[in-house]
Amino acid sequence: MELNQILSVSGGGAAPDGTTLLLSDDEVRRSCDMAAMVDAIEAALGDAPGPQLAMPPRSNLAVEGTFFRVMPAITSRAGVLGLKMLHGSFERGVRYLVVLCDIETGAVTSVLDAAYLTAARTGATAGLATRHLAREDAATVGVIGAGLEAETNLAAVAAVRKIQSVKVFSPRSLRREAFAERMAAELDIEVVPVDTAQAAVAAMDVVVVATNTGSGGPVALRGEWIEPGQHIVSIGSTTPSLREIDVPTFTRADAVVFDAPADAVASESGDVLAWRELDGEAVSAVPTVTELLRAEVPGRRRADDVTVFKSIGAATQDLAGAVAVCERARALKIGTEVRSVAVLKTF
Repeated sequence: MELNQILSVSGGGAAPDGTTLLLSDDEVRRSCDMAAMVDAIEAALGDAPGPQLAMPPRSNLAVEGTFFRVMPAITSRAGVLGLKMLHGSFERGVRYLVVLCDIETGAVTSVLDAAYLTAARTGATAGLATRHLAREDAATVGVIGAGLEAETNLAAVAAVRKIQSVKVFSPRSLRREAFAERMAAELDIEVVPVDTAQAAVAAMDVVVVATNTGSGGPVALRGEWIEPGQHIVSIGSTTPSLREIDVPTFTRADAVVFDAPADAVASESGDVLAWRELDGEAVSAVPTVTELLRAEVPGRRRADDVTVFKSIGAATQDLAGAVAVCERARALKIGTEVRSVAVLKTF
């Protein structure tokens, strides 16, 4: 059975009548299968807005140093409606939550801690973009960054290509060395720490940039380092003040793809804002991964093309990833079933 058929009949990982599945961050981690999540998100993002998908712009609120973001969506193919919410600050930390509801009954089927889920679905989305944009023979990866998002993005790339070796750079030597040891064991491939970001990029087929340079921080990847044939994944600049890649990284590319509409990405990513200031028409013309999946725009045309995938995240990714996690959690009997958290009120 095809994945979209599985999703359409599963009811989004439907719970037994009258119950809600609760999953902690650790339980989400144990229930996450990256290859399955890549497939689930690809199926979800293949739907253009319309009968199968409704996703309004996310709501961003802020008061006294605390931000609050709400990202709702309805995905008919997966049989769910729901939302992701996150709140906090970069100084104190951020909390993430996903709520899934069954479309037919309205029952709250699942409530998930979405801290790891957010990193996993970010990686999975980059994985599906890599599946469609990187060279088929891509076998090496350069990683700039050594945190959780770098881990999940590397794991997703390894799920869609036969990766043989990896180079990783982080400004802190202990972090990059620990990352190399950890991911070599997890993926059973060679992972080598290097001393500079440029060294992590040189001669690599895929380059993953997953950094936290901080508000107003320096870029981590420069377009002048990019080599013919490379596929670039960038996921770190998700607010106007955050920078990760420079404008020449975009202008050097033969194809650039976003995971959300160009106006949404440009309003939230400092990297894309900088590009838009120089060439607003070019930014407005960047297609989404949905258009790529639906063959409405070309991707890689030649082996020596440079391709760039820029991601800020979207509720469809969160819901599709949550459905995949909940399906596996129930199969593995992971999590806690409680009486439905929201009773039905009739009129």
